[in-house]
Amino acid sequence: MLAGQNGGGKSSVLELLALALTTRYSYQYFQARQMTGHAFSMKIGLSDVEISELVAETIDPTVVAFLKENRGYWSQMNSPGALSGRDVGANERVHTLVSNKFRSFSRKLGFFIRSDRGYIARSYTQTSLFTYRNREQPSHLATMSYRATHEQFADMYDFLVEQSYHYIYDLGVHHKNQIEGKASTSPSNPLKPYNELLSRLFPGYYFVETSSTNLVLQVRLPSGDIIPFQDLSSGEKEVFFILAFFIRHNISNSIIVVDEPELHLHPELSRKFVRLMRSTMPGNQIWIATHSADLVDEAGRERAFFVRRKLDDPTLAEAIPATSDENELQLLRDLFGYSGFIGVSRKLVFTEGTNSGADRKTFSNLFPNLADEIKIIPSGSSSNLQRINRAILALLGSNVARCEFYLIRDRDYMSDQAVANESVAAPGRLFVLQRHEIENYLLDEEIIQVILEKIFQKHLSTLQIRDDFLAIAKQQSGSYLRDMVVARYSELFQGEDCSVGRHSSGVSIIDASGGPEASALSGLKSALLEKMATITADISGRVTQSNLDQVFEESLDRVKRAIDPGRDDWKILLPGKELLQRFSREHGLGEWPALQNLIIEFMAESHREARGDLVPIFERIAGVATSGS
Repeated sequence: MLAGQNGGGKSSVLELLALALTTRYSYQYFQARQMTGHAFSMKIGLSDVEISELVAETIDPTVVAFLKENRGYWSQMNSPGALSGRDVGANERVHTLVSNKFRSFSRKLGFFIRSDRGYIARSYTQTSLFTYRNREQPSHLATMSYRATHEQFADMYDFLVEQSYHYIYDLGVHHKNQIEGKASTSPSNPLKPYNELLSRLFPGYYFVETSSTNLVLQVRLPSGDIIPFQDLSSGEKEVFFILAFFIRHNISNSIIVVDEPELHLHPELSRKFVRLMRSTMPGNQIWIATHSADLVDEAGRERAFFVRRKLDDPTLAEAIPATSDENELQLLRDLFGYSGFIGVSRKLVFTEGTNSGADRKTFSNLFPNLADEIKIIPSGSSSNLQRINRAILALLGSNVARCEFYLIRDRDYMSDQAVANESVAAPGRLFVLQRHEIENYLLDEEIIQVILEKIFQKHLSTLQIRDDFLAIAKQQSGSYLRDMVVARYSELFQGEDCSVGRHSSGVSIIDASGGPEASALSGLKSALLEKMATITADISGRVTQSNLDQVFEESLDRVKRAIDPGRDDWKILLPGKELLQRFSREHGLGEWPALQNLIIEFMAESHREARGDLVPIFERIAGVATSGS
């Protein structure tokens, strides 16, 4: 997901990607690009399976070595790129092998949907009925994959008209054969997957069969009215047109490039579009350029890059990963402003923690039925805790513009007493997680095992995964003990109340001659000093050597129990984010937010009941039962 302001370079990245992928795949598209004067170098990665297939097709040891070392190839124009010497020839031969694989149409490369798309009225040419089989050929699909968008739309429209017409024709032939006693098989409806897509997008919509006297693509609405497909809204045509490509081209394990898919779309339809694009044909690599906050949020910030012109050199563009709070907040502010960042909802739930984006993603995915009722708003990192709490606590007792405010905060290393004190600050509005932070709810060995096998082709048992987490916990146990003791010691130094009530109210500190009123000043000073003496005594009582020793020993005992192989306390007490980070790094899983997002998605899809105390929190906020969701 490439996000950013206009002119930042998002569309240029997508067009270069499409160009790099099609120089050997579709010369017609390449020649139409009119970019022969440009220069670029782009490395295309290959999967383990693809590398194995290519190695099996060559006996050239140089090519084999190049493939295994580079795990991909360079697509270049007017640029030497990163290659030199014999690597140039080896790269050329690898590129040829890849091109031949796609030229045989055994696999689909994908398709490219540009942003300059429109859906003008389309009339079908009746003579095309005699050549409709040409439209089903792999070579035709390959040619259309990267053609201009208006040509793609016209071709898809004609394809659906033809499929509908010939289905009716084949039904008639089948019926005639039955009457004549001939063996015949009832034809399957080729529009079935397209009708299913249409109804998933817009419940109650479906296509009406065409006839020789009415070669027009028509749609029946829930009201019963039949209208031409062309009379649907621009947004309805937009999402159907793009998603229909996945079905018609049977796209899987391919590369999809879509520029600004949110054109003409309502925000909720934008979110639905992304979800369907990822689920209609899974396994694809999808590249999107967008200005939509909803699309960035739906895709997940670990998949988002903020593309903009460099401040010190506007001739260059830079892509900033949106994988830290600072960059995410910058992206949201620059793109959408503060109002777009917060949004509007009847119940606003603020989350606190070092990775509040994970909180939002986790809550939204595990409680999808509450998405319309509750808006999750990241409110910064734990370093902002005091400022966050002051601001939110001021709102928790108020309902502004019919909005209700709530706060869910991490437990971190808080003691039971500190949690109790926090919870009574705003009963029913402020909630403390029972686990260290939101990532602790993602420490599910069974889900992680499935992800390792399906996504990363790594085979570990749940026991191995658990042992790996425990090994990480043991190795870092010293830092965990340190942080817990520091947190518990900090609780001993509370935000002390140094006030003396209404003392000296209405009392002047100057006498009739304008000089100091000694008795008034003396009384105020004595009251303040007495208050400070009381506070000092209280602090001294709390931070005695015995108390400090007790806090240390209790913390040591908690950490030791957390890393006991016979217990699961590590899932609750220790920082889940760090455990996931180190586990991801040690197993070569790339940037850790990818693993985090996969766990969230798999939990949501499998309806895994690993939410623990999250359920009653959201039941209280929403005022509905969520346990069966």
